Amino acid sequence: MLCDQKIQFDRAMHDGKYHLADSLVTGITALHSTEGVYRKAVVLQAQNQMTEAHKLLQKLLIHCQKIRNTEMVISVLLSVAELYWRSSSPTIALPVLLQALALSKEYRLQYLASETVLNLAFAQLILGIPEQALSLLHMAIEPILADGAVLDKGRAMFLVAKCQVASAASYDPPNKAEALEAAIENLNEAKNYFAKVDCKERIRDVVYFQARLYHTLGKTQERNRCAMLFRQLHQELPSHGVPLINHL
Repeated sequence: MLCDQKIQFDRAMHDGKYHLADSLVTGITALHSTEGVYRKAVVLQAQNQMTEAHKLLQKLLIHCQKIRNTEMVISVLLSVAELYWRSSSPTIALPVLLQALALSKEYRLQYLASETVLNLAFAQLILGIPEQALSLLHMAIEPILADGAVLDKGRAMFLVAKCQVASAASYDPPNKAEALEAAIENLNEAKNYFAKVDCKERIRDVVYFQARLYHTLGKTQERNRCAMLFRQLHQELPSHGVPLINHL
């Protein structure tokens, strides 16, 4: 029962239907109070209600530390870090992420360790050091692609592409074009993963990014194809005004 509720919740979040996700929180809370509170915070964060989300996450963090629910502690820390960078405070997110990484390694939680490294790389991208982010990604991407959820595989490949594009900003024209082509290939891979779980909101982000890259490369036909798909998805899905760079 709880598993079904969580699947429905995740589906609603993937589609950007945050009010629907919020309506499912009550049922999840009835079955597992800690899980319900965590998912309520996730919805608040997605709705840009950062103050309310932060208060809820801090209370949940203290509770989970008391009952020694380490996996949930790490999940909460990752959500707190996301809240900081979405509030344009990525430097504050770094010590939170390092705490999460230390816990995941101490308790041998490999998947959460990889997820935390992914978040650390994203924080470095926001801080303007994409080359370091790419190096860090090599530590996390193999276990994610091997054993991670399909959505997380897509997120990882999307992040690699973002870092490649940001790193290419200082390249000479031939090397820049090559880097952008490589990024487009990784975006295609990310899009394929997102399509497997019918995550239209993520696909919309990918094709928007691809359209920009094709425009830079002077590939008008490909740009127009991506732009048309973006417009189609943008009309289907709600828009929440979250900048693409602040979305992992």
